[in-house]
Amino acid sequence: MKLSSLGAGIAAVAATLLAIASPAHASVATFDFENQNIGTETPFSLTNNGVTATFASTGDDPSGFGGAFGIVANFGSTYKRMSGDFLSVGSARISNDPLTITFSQAITSFSFDFALDDPGSTTTTLAFTTDAGGSGAQSGSLDPNFRYPEGLLSFSGSPFTSITFSSAAFDFQMDNLQVTTAAAAAVPEPASLLLLGACVPAFALSRRRNRSTGRNANALNA
Repeated sequence: MKLSSLGAGIAAVAATLLAIASPAHASVATFDFENQNIGTETPFSLTNNGVTATFASTGDDPSGFGGAFGIVANFGSTYKRMSGDFLSVGSARISNDPLTITFSQAITSFSFDFALDDPGSTTTTLAFTTDAGGSGAQSGSLDPNFRYPEGLLSFSGSPFTSITFSSAAFDFQMDNLQVTTAAAAAVPEPASLLLLGACVPAFALSRRRNRSTGRNANALNA
């Protein structure tokens, strides 16, 4: 019974310490390609808010990102949603090659602006798969003042560390990629761990004293 009481006491202290542990936080990172030189081709990496994203082609021409977005460009007058610099067709101009983005930590959601090099189409899609089994596709819409279908592609699901994009369009454009990291587990503060370490022997000492007191009482009554 006393052992159970000891265990219950330790469990109560542990629960209290977990309650005051450093809270888990997810963070948001944004990749807008503004810090890259115009003409930079894949593979390259960008870091924002502690998250590093590596952009690479997995198709026929890795150095040019398969011609499908391996180059940072600025053609803002051509697209409505692309602002400033953005990821666009590489110099090799090989169509339909996929783009893979690998992250330095687990991601739970993403969103970004896109455009498809398929003038006038509202049925061509930009598709994606994650290494955790997530997938989806999105078609663009047309603005009467612009040639290319554009839209916003977003996803939220099981944590993943890489995404691969592909389209039947000749190529696609990407801008303002925003990702949310998976929240890390709560971590007890160092002072809390010290307190827990002090409480365990204290509970054990109390148990020994109670046992000793009980034996002495029994001896006096004998």
